[in-house]
Amino acid sequence: MTLLPKKILSLAIAIILCGIASAQNGVTFTFTCNNNPLEINKMIYKLQRGLTYQVSQVQYFISDINVIYKDKTVNNYPQSFHYVDVEIANTLQWIPAEDFNLQNADSIEFTFGFSKAENRSYRFKNPPEALMFWPDYLGGGYHYMKTNILYLDTEQKINAFNCHIGRGQVYDSEGEPTEYIDNDFRVKIPVKISNNSAIINLDISTMFDYPHAELFTDYHGIMNNQKAMKTFSENIKAAFER
Repeated sequence: MTLLPKKILSLAIAIILCGIASAQNGVTFTFTCNNNPLEINKMIYKLQRGLTYQVSQVQYFISDINVIYKDKTVNNYPQSFHYVDVEIANTLQWIPAEDFNLQNADSIEFTFGFSKAENRSYRFKNPPEALMFWPDYLGGGYHYMKTNILYLDTEQKINAFNCHIGRGQVYDSEGEPTEYIDNDFRVKIPVKISNNSAIINLDISTMFDYPHAELFTDYHGIMNNQKAMKTFSENIKAAFER
């Protein structure tokens, strides 16, 4: 058996390690609430307006991901999308097949949900992505987000609020939809790197407190309420950018 000289062996190891590190470049998805890691299924959080709540579920899509570098060049991933679920560990990291170089990266940009052109019904055949379908009579396509909440009302009884975002509707006087509104939006955040990954964090407390301080008691679900979806979408954008 021939032994490699130490210098050659060290170089080979360095190349292998470098390859492993670069292969791990991607995005890691995290969740916080009140500046601490999110704990689900615990009735421990409070709105600014006083209600106590717990987070039972958080699921969302992002798409059309870009990396913007300090020299203003851009790596674009136009067909990219990723499903994120706080309860499914393997959805909390996205490693694209293409090169995803974070060296000298300044910011990362993505679409919350899907653009109108990309939000096509029946594109996903299998769960969990397929379970994010948005009913055809409400505009079709997919949920951009499902965040399900339980909260204590003023009588300390447990109630539910489902913050589900997707296509909105405009209704006529007879309650029939006459127009559909796409609630997707672009998010741009500074690159924060941990373990060779860019971090995309969603702060749940911001979703319900800023810039609009909302009470869950005003709603149950909002899938057919465009005004509410627009309000919460503005909060969600702030929750990514915080």
